[in-house]
Amino acid sequence: MVLFVCPVAVVAVGVTAQADNQVTVRGQYYREPSTRVVQPVVEIAKDLPGGIDIRAHSLLDAITSASAASGPSGDNIFTEYRSEAGFSARASWSRWRVRLGYKYSAESDYWSHAFSASATLRTWGDTGALILSLGGGFDQVGRRIQGTAPTPAGSTACAPGGRKTCPLETMFGGIGYSQVLSPTILVQGGYEFAYQEGYISSPYRMEMLPDKRLRNALLARVAKYFPGSGTGLQVHYRYYWDLYPGEHSDWEMPSAQVVRSKDPWGVKSGTYELRVFQAVGPDLEVRLTGRYYAQGEANIRCDVVADPGCQSSVYSTNQPQLARIYTGFVEGKLYWEARRWRGVPFVGWFSEGTFELSYGRYLQTTSFADAHVLQTAYSLPF
Repeated sequence: MVLFVCPVAVVAVGVTAQADNQVTVRGQYYREPSTRVVQPVVEIAKDLPGGIDIRAHSLLDAITSASAASGPSGDNIFTEYRSEAGFSARASWSRWRVRLGYKYSAESDYWSHAFSASATLRTWGDTGALILSLGGGFDQVGRRIQGTAPTPAGSTACAPGGRKTCPLETMFGGIGYSQVLSPTILVQGGYEFAYQEGYISSPYRMEMLPDKRLRNALLARVAKYFPGSGTGLQVHYRYYWDLYPGEHSDWEMPSAQVVRSKDPWGVKSGTYELRVFQAVGPDLEVRLTGRYYAQGEANIRCDVVADPGCQSSVYSTNQPQLARIYTGFVEGKLYWEARRWRGVPFVGWFSEGTFELSYGRYLQTTSFADAHVLQTAYSLPF
């Protein structure tokens, strides 16, 4: 599955330095009452002569959850595995830096290929950077359980079932610019988009979503570093909206209680985030993150309790992700460079690397419960 994330405006401001050649082993754990996700990740970065560097990663998601997708008898406990591998190469010459990338992921009912390209132009005496990106995703959606995904009566839309899969194509891209205003201040801004066409619905829900979706986002970030105290501040903002591209006059929500737009999508959201980095001595850095997310409801969102007639629409969904949502996330993270272990038997092998440890708490107003998020990592230069 292609995520709506584009590589625009991603210059880092943290105190922790990155090595040219580096291997990172990372473990991530997500837990809420009905779902558990364990994700081991391996990342490798290597700089080659001639201004070329390569990056590669591999990961495995092990998702244990209760879902109707696990069988016809209702909510059952199941474990799903998703594997992913990606590779990118970047070349630099003059004031340009170009990156090409490929990513493949697979699970029992979803297969995805994604290609991406980006170009960065250094400007204003290397104090600014203009970043352009473009890519495409080619997915196939299947249905693991018996039967065929539901569609409205008389619909000719593709419906996965049995050995039949349905395509979903995505084109994504963006433009961003970052500018150093002073030795301690950096500002960034950007725009991202993703155009989807094909099977967007879930094959396990009684829903029918449109076959096209244009997703847009504006992003801004300001970063400030205070050398005297070793403190870094970052403020992030993201505004998102989506729509059906072109005219769509054959859809309306048949409800007398709610007046809906002719556009079946109409989701709007805002994300506000604050990060504080604090150096604690020469080897330790602490990062605190707070994030708030507010989302409006999609026009095709169908609440059968409040509006029993909405299911008779050409398009309708009860997805919690398309409802009115408010979420919060707080996280604490530690970076520790293990130089103090130099010369110590056994643990001295790890003295040239950096350890990471974080814990986050995810709070949300949807039918999904609040969640714990834990991450550990170790990076070793070579």
